[in-house]
Amino acid sequence: MVHKEVKKVLYIEDNLADIKLFEEAISFNELAINLEYVTDGQEMLHYFETAKAEHYRDLPDLIISDLNLPKISGQQVISEIKKDSVFKKIPVIVFTTSKLRSDIEKCYEYGANAYLSKPVDIDKIFELVELIDKFWLRNCLLIKNPTPTEV
Repeated sequence: MVHKEVKKVLYIEDNLADIKLFEEAISFNELAINLEYVTDGQEMLHYFETAKAEHYRDLPDLIISDLNLPKISGQQVISEIKKDSVFKKIPVIVFTTSKLRSDIEKCYEYGANAYLSKPVDIDKIFELVELIDKFWLRNCLLIKNPTPTEV
């Protein structure tokens, strides 16, 4: 068996059942993913303030965010991530049940790198998590622990 580098993913999701399902998909597909999660937009801001205080060490390779979050919306979360010279280099995938054109357009306007609709079928969710791993974490060239951009 080939050992893959473990990649860190931050999942911003308020539904604990969805988080558990994501974890089960990682386990079932034997993916080399270290999943961390926060359950609302305010926790995400705290997560990143802590990362800044620690000089941007041990950042996620990928951020996956729900759109409908309590306290701070998913669109605001994307906007805050993309304002920072370091965090903006981390790809953000929106993973939500909304298929509204206005939601999709706003997310891309704020800087989302992809917008995926959550399937209702569990098998499809497992497949999609595996595809996220294959494309974003194994084939895309990502910047591990990006550094601030000089102005």
